[in-house]
Amino acid sequence: MSLRTGYTTGSCATAAAKAATFGLFKGKIPDEVEIDTPAGIKLRLKIIDKRLTDNYADCSVLKDAGDDPDVTNGCKVQARVERTSGETIEIDGGEGVGRVTKPGLQVPVGYAAINPVPRSMIENAVREVIGRSTGAKVVISVPNGRVLGEKTFNPKLGILGGISIIGTTGIVRPMSEDAFKTSLLCGLDIARGIGYDTVVLVPGNLGERSMLNLIHIPKDQIIQISNFVGFMLEAAGERHFKKIILAGHPGKLVKLLRGDFHTHSAVSKPANDILIGIIEQQIQNRGQMSEVRDQSKKAKARNLTPGTRSQNPIKEPAKNEKFLPDNAPIEDISLSNTVLNSLKDVSTVEGIIELLRDYKTLCIMDDVAERIEAKVLEFYRDKQPFFKIIAGIILFDMKGSLVGISDSAQSWLNLTKTKLSS
Repeated sequence: MSLRTGYTTGSCATAAAKAATFGLFKGKIPDEVEIDTPAGIKLRLKIIDKRLTDNYADCSVLKDAGDDPDVTNGCKVQARVERTSGETIEIDGGEGVGRVTKPGLQVPVGYAAINPVPRSMIENAVREVIGRSTGAKVVISVPNGRVLGEKTFNPKLGILGGISIIGTTGIVRPMSEDAFKTSLLCGLDIARGIGYDTVVLVPGNLGERSMLNLIHIPKDQIIQISNFVGFMLEAAGERHFKKIILAGHPGKLVKLLRGDFHTHSAVSKPANDILIGIIEQQIQNRGQMSEVRDQSKKAKARNLTPGTRSQNPIKEPAKNEKFLPDNAPIEDISLSNTVLNSLKDVSTVEGIIELLRDYKTLCIMDDVAERIEAKVLEFYRDKQPFFKIIAGIILFDMKGSLVGISDSAQSWLNLTKTKLSS
């Protein structure tokens, strides 16, 4: 069954503005109007709440998003048109239309959040009625817009007081992934507009909350990317951020090691097998290191003269080595088998993390972070031309505790004041 299309808030505002203009300059507000859309589709929209005086006319159009789950579906978009003495079409926002407070968006700071395409649509529709030699003032309002705006990305983007009047085609396509991606890009544009050269990308609220608890960082520098990791990495590169920190739960980010840069569960299976494979490899490597160490000790002991033999002639690995810490004797066969057998009973990545924590082998996640970072850098090498980008990976568990970090991310944290050190 095909899904029903709808029309954007931009189309609603355009139709309401055209109808109000017709009423003010022609004497009667029509029951419906026809408008052109950038998609090349003509729309005939019904006009409600008509009011006409000598000085102004206003009316409304009900937003219909079709089968798309849009929070603005069913809201009223109102236009009031007033006469002016000049020839300019002035377009502003009234009650329920947000106002831009941060740089980097398509609309300058201080202006109503009516995007360029809807502005152009409104002006062209008004010009159809009054021609080029007459001016008018158009004020777009959304009576319930202030409440609706709180349910959108607007507050995070610095658009305060209501919704945005948007739409690049005039038509709403149901379940539009492209529309969602476009809304995510606004965060990158704001960060770039403010002047940040480092941006932190997080899949969702967990990553954002964890970063804010870990480090003193402006919220504008943290961008939620949902499941569109590859799309947002590429977009961040195109905006010339020098350093990109990817932070979140391993359940999402480990999927990158499989080459899944779209991490939605519908297209990317769970990452348990990848993580278990890394753990098994680490245990095997550690066991091999232990064998080499034992053989070296024996050989060295044989070559030492009596009285010069040391109880510990071989230097142990450094504490910051990206393997298991010295206080976790994973080379012990019984412990190795215990860890491997326990992994079989764990059904989630979070469970695997808890298992590593229980056996004091959690630093294995540092190696996981390094591997993810290498995959991100490989991604950028395949997406030329980009200048050299520094990437870093930070991994959190579901409680927001840091469980893994790559060296470059650690270097960045060392230069930044964390809340743990304040």
